[in-house]
Amino acid sequence: MENIIYKYDIFCFDLDDTIIKTEKYHYQAWLETIQENINKDFYITFEEYCSIFHCIKENHIQSYLINILHINNYEDILKFKNQKYYKIINDNKNKIKMVEGCEEFIKKILKNNKMFIIVSNTLKEQIDFFSELFPILKYSSKNYYREILKNKKPNPECYLKVIEDFPNKKIIGFEDSITGTHAITRVPEIIAYYINNDTYFHHKYIIDNYNIIHINDYNDL
Repeated sequence: MENIIYKYDIFCFDLDDTIIKTEKYHYQAWLETIQENINKDFYITFEEYCSIFHCIKENHIQSYLINILHINNYEDILKFKNQKYYKIINDNKNKIKMVEGCEEFIKKILKNNKMFIIVSNTLKEQIDFFSELFPILKYSSKNYYREILKNKKPNPECYLKVIEDFPNKKIIGFEDSITGTHAITRVPEIIAYYINNDTYFHHKYIIDNYNIIHINDYNDL
């Protein structure tokens, strides 16, 4: 870990399942949203959810809801899902955990006077929520969130903004999903790490098709 911290200036972290273990709460929110608004009998497993909702195609969730589930009010459904998700994480805030080894890694970054930033598709209020729950996140030098971006991952816009905002810096980034992996590897100025294991649906595809360094967790650094 010492070597990697000395080598880079800026450490970028996706939020969901890269810093905070939240993806199963997103899954729960989408299930309940679809069941309550579209089809009460709808059900997919978490693995199926990852296969559908994590994708390298832009606007993939919107396309799935419109073309497969035949909704015509996508923005309303998305708003409902975000409200549902916020209620779920509030109800479960005593159970939510950081990804193993992440807090220790961030502490090491800060101790060595390096910067970390959060680069996420999520809403600002959700980053603020987790920053209250895990105060170390308040030390982030900058947060990139949905409201300040025109395009969401897998579009690389967020990482292009990082390069623009931190010129002439050595930058490393961590992503856990195929969506984020696709975004970060489109910006070669950032050294990309994929942090997940072979239980993830897209794991083999990521390993086989992207120029990215794989670790199972932060303890591998």
